[in-house]
Amino acid sequence: MTGYNKKQFRPKHPVMVWDGECQFCKLCADRFNSLANDDIEFIPFQDLPNKYPNAPDLDYKKSVVFFINNQTYTGAAAVFSFYNTIGKKWPMRLYDRFKIFSKISEMFYRFIANKRRLFRLIVNAFWGSNFLPDTYKISGWIYGRLLGLVGLIAFFSFWIQSDLLIGSSGIVPFESDLKQVEGFITTTNTDISKWFARPTILWFSQTDLWLNMVLCAGTIACILLLIGFVPHISIAISWVCYLSISSVSEPFLNFQWDILLLEAYLLSVFFVPWKIYDDRKNIQNPSTLGKWLLWLLAIKLMFESGLVKFTFFGPDGSNTWRDLTALNYHYWTQPIPSWISWYIDKLPDIIDKISLGFTYWSELIIPFMIFFPRRMRRIAFFSLIIFQTLIIMTGNYGFFNLLTIVICVTLIDDQLIEGFTSKWLVASSEVNTVKTPTEKIKIACGVFILACFIFTTIVFIKRDLIGSKANQNNYKISSIGRTLTQTAQVSRSMNAYGLFRVMTVTRPEIYIEVLSSDSIWSPVVFDYKPVKPDTRPKFFFPHMPRIDWQIWFEALYFERLISDPFALSTYQRFLEVMVTEDLKTGDISINNFIKKEDQRVLGSLPFADKQNYINRLQLSINSHLKNSYWFARFLSKIARLDPMVRGFFESDNISDIKSLRISLYQYSFSNDPEDRSNWWNINTNNSPSIIIDLK
Repeated sequence: MTGYNKKQFRPKHPVMVWDGECQFCKLCADRFNSLANDDIEFIPFQDLPNKYPNAPDLDYKKSVVFFINNQTYTGAAAVFSFYNTIGKKWPMRLYDRFKIFSKISEMFYRFIANKRRLFRLIVNAFWGSNFLPDTYKISGWIYGRLLGLVGLIAFFSFWIQSDLLIGSSGIVPFESDLKQVEGFITTTNTDISKWFARPTILWFSQTDLWLNMVLCAGTIACILLLIGFVPHISIAISWVCYLSISSVSEPFLNFQWDILLLEAYLLSVFFVPWKIYDDRKNIQNPSTLGKWLLWLLAIKLMFESGLVKFTFFGPDGSNTWRDLTALNYHYWTQPIPSWISWYIDKLPDIIDKISLGFTYWSELIIPFMIFFPRRMRRIAFFSLIIFQTLIIMTGNYGFFNLLTIVICVTLIDDQLIEGFTSKWLVASSEVNTVKTPTEKIKIACGVFILACFIFTTIVFIKRDLIGSKANQNNYKISSIGRTLTQTAQVSRSMNAYGLFRVMTVTRPEIYIEVLSSDSIWSPVVFDYKPVKPDTRPKFFFPHMPRIDWQIWFEALYFERLISDPFALSTYQRFLEVMVTEDLKTGDISINNFIKKEDQRVLGSLPFADKQNYINRLQLSINSHLKNSYWFARFLSKIARLDPMVRGFFESDNISDIKSLRISLYQYSFSNDPEDRSNWWNINTNNSPSIIIDLK
């Protein structure tokens, strides 16, 4: 833009002149001054003659004026020149190169200048008493520590269960899984890498020692993150270790909080500072890119969780979220209720309706407030924190809700909490405008991750909008989208979310009993899931008992089989064979499940009928293997009195087991608030049972 009076006014430093009588101008001047880092002088034009008598006589009431390098800029050009001076050069470049951009910019500036009172009201509504740029130095420093804490909980909670779950003598040994994958790749001559099939450093060694070393490395990395030591490297190590464990731990480590932790790890690499020690006396503002990666994760998590509640339907076409009855069932049908859930379930129905309204508000409306300025973002933060806290109180979902709260911490601006932390946390006053090679690499990688994140999120939301119909052939996806989502699925670090998309309206529970040598049936007890009527629901946040949770899904699978006599009969045969012969995946063939009497009958049938039966049996067994392999292996350990499952027996005197009985009972909360001897009603009428004789 053309300068004014170049020869008459040459200040030593850049000078920004504004209208000191305009409240909106003052708000903007304070904002610009905070960005300038004392390199630019800000002065109201009313004081300009006293300080700079030689300053040109311009219409300062109409427009802001910026003096720099013997040039004078007004209007939008003054604003862009200011940003150019502090290192943000792209607006000025667009202004100089494209006339259409400069004309639109000046028109937009004049509109704002003529409506200053209106825009002052808008600033007050969305930002509050000041218009200073939001910084997130304090919340960024806190976030790294809290993420380390959540990771520490996740690793330790799984570590104490790992021997039973995936150890060499566990239910589903990880070494067997890796050998099976390697054998499949070798025998089929497929081009798929074993690292792609199972992205895990456990390929280096398939021993319990190496498994514990990986868990130990992840735990140590979380501790380092907790204290702020090399936070970016600590997060990367935590991500590698947790991905390595989760890749070989299906179905035990395949919940939404597990994949959320992995995704949070990946995105947080671009949020935390890349330095040796994140000192509390020199905290830095997180990068804008890293900040928005985590904010978009929070938006995706919440919005998808709300969206699927309206687009997915039960087998009978019902949707309890739509008809406002979901909370009539939720508190007692959820995997492992707490004792608080029992009391909440007894509240009047109007409370359920209000709670549903708050759920929809928190999941479908609140997430988009994150896109808005400071005050809206604060409303989003407090709403989400309250929502997640209520979920923690009324259910047991491991570290899921705690992790969600930690992600939401990144929404807290410094102005909200600096009064509570200013004596302990000291923000750095340095403004880094020079991009080092490392910083450029970080930005480039972050932009790539952001692009992949946005693309996969769009794919997931489109699928969510289709809902239950997504399983049909009418859901199409591009080859690029398919490649990205498949890669994301392998890395488990760009995921779709949506817990309880279909609310269960019954609570089937698998009731396991053992018949010992004294001819007495004794129940197998669990630490957390309900067994007996007087089993008081427990509150064990933030621990995640993997078997107790997984057996809830097994009960739902068992219940679905009841309507299909053939599937139910093959399920019984599957459990019998797996338990009595103690089979592992590599030892299983279809012949294991065809009895001698069946072979005689099949031998007399025409070839087509025989083949149809075998194909049907194969499909059914494959379904059981996919859903119930772990359960069969768990029963096998119970049948053999494996030392690892000794804690599941009510009595220590059981020395021999003759039979197992697996029954499916219907549970619900008891209705008498005065009777605390029974927390559960158990309906055993018409309950299917499977008896496995071991002798």
